[in-house]
Amino acid sequence: MARFLLHLDIGEDFHAGSKAMKDCETVLTKKNYRLLRIHRCEKAKGILGKIQNELQFFKFFSLKKEDTLVVQHPLYIGTRYMKWMQIAKKWKGYKVIFIIHDLESLRKMFKEFGELFQKLDHLMYETGDVFIVHNSQMAEYLIEQNGVDRKKIVCLEVFDYLTDAKPEPEKEKEAADIVIAGNLDEKKSGYIYGLAQVCPNLKINLYGIHYKSEKTAENLQHQGAYPPDILPGKMSGKFGLVWDGQKTETCAGSTGEYVKYNNPHKVSLYIASEKPILIWKEAALAGFVEENKIGISVENLADLEAVLGRITEEQYADMKENIRKMAEAVRTGEFMRRAIEKAEQIQSQG
Repeated sequence: MARFLLHLDIGEDFHAGSKAMKDCETVLTKKNYRLLRIHRCEKAKGILGKIQNELQFFKFFSLKKEDTLVVQHPLYIGTRYMKWMQIAKKWKGYKVIFIIHDLESLRKMFKEFGELFQKLDHLMYETGDVFIVHNSQMAEYLIEQNGVDRKKIVCLEVFDYLTDAKPEPEKEKEAADIVIAGNLDEKKSGYIYGLAQVCPNLKINLYGIHYKSEKTAENLQHQGAYPPDILPGKMSGKFGLVWDGQKTETCAGSTGEYVKYNNPHKVSLYIASEKPILIWKEAALAGFVEENKIGISVENLADLEAVLGRITEEQYADMKENIRKMAEAVRTGEFMRRAIEKAEQIQSQG
């Protein structure tokens, strides 16, 4: 019996869009998963180029009946690979485990490709033997809306964030009140530019790309953009904020609605950075944050000043200690290790 992980090359950038997939790959290769490499030449043109790319999918037929293939979903290369995988799996009889990073048919960020993503997600549901999902809310969505068997689902709880970078000790009384990291584009994170107005007495440090400096405020400071692997050692602030959309009153729009189902990767970043978390009350991970006492949930960003003002030094110290303990697990890949072992157990019984 052999275990394989489907691999495609992923580019570098100063945001964590691909880090979760890279981290999963690192964890699985340490567990002796072999990479099943699919080489796609985007510059290939004409009939010969199409044939070269199509031939790559015949690698799905190299697996044997006792083997397991892990696929990180979605791969943004269309649906052809999924169809070939279905055919090969049916013919050879091996098992497929999907690690879900995003459900684009649920997120609805790329509306022009809505039909394509519906098809891609549907093919995944048809093909998979086990599904590693973000949390219990996403699990219920797969069960109730897409007919996936509950017994085939494993909840990850939270994504890992592999890094050797650890936060530098800082003087809490001098630190910024809030840290926000990620894509600071106004279309995705418009709330940032309203936050300075509704919370004028809070000092806010921003880390990431696409920041509009002309919209800055005195209490809003952009501290630069760093590669994901070193960012946890660079951030300075007391709490990490997890929010999305244009509004400060609530997480609105398709991305805001998606937070009710997904695990935002910045939660993992803040845990790795040992920053207690502030998160929208209706977010899927709000329960995880509060149950593990690593932060608090809020309904409206306008309430932040009052909420933070009520937190005692003892309560904050407890949150810091709890998140420090969890940080070690996140930085070393413990959550994915547990999830893949559960998935392996399920598929071996199927």
